[in-house]
Amino acid sequence: MPHFIKLPEEVAAVFGDAAPKFVDFLATTFSIQGDEVAHMSAISFERTLEKETSSIRLEIAELRTDTQTAIAELRTDTQTAIADLRTETMTAIADLRTDTQTAITDLRSEMKADFSDMQKQISGIHKDISAQTKWILVGLAAAVTLYPIVTRLVSRLFP
Repeated sequence: MPHFIKLPEEVAAVFGDAAPKFVDFLATTFSIQGDEVAHMSAISFERTLEKETSSIRLEIAELRTDTQTAIAELRTDTQTAIADLRTETMTAIADLRTDTQTAITDLRSEMKADFSDMQKQISGIHKDISAQTKWILVGLAAAVTLYPIVTRLVSRLFP
């Protein structure tokens, strides 16, 4: 934007008729100088922007590397934890199997002992029944043998 300058009268008197040309020259020079300052500022801004952009890119790259490292560590920790969990689970399952087998073995032994006691009791009852059956048969044989004799005696005594 052109800026109109008015020269003081003393300066205009010194330059005379060339005063308007000098004012135009100064306006042009100031305009060129302003453009040059704006251009230099733009170049300086671009350099500063590039420098800051580069530092931001570097920080992003470092952050990316740190993130990848953290993810790798997390994966390793997770895999280690999963392996430990699997080991603990397998150990717990093996302990459970051992405990279950021990309990089953104890139960079988207990049941065999109980069945053995039951068989002994049944055998004792069977012996008692056999003995009672023998005495009943002996008693019946004696009754069959003695009944006719007793009947004859009674009939002779009480005619």
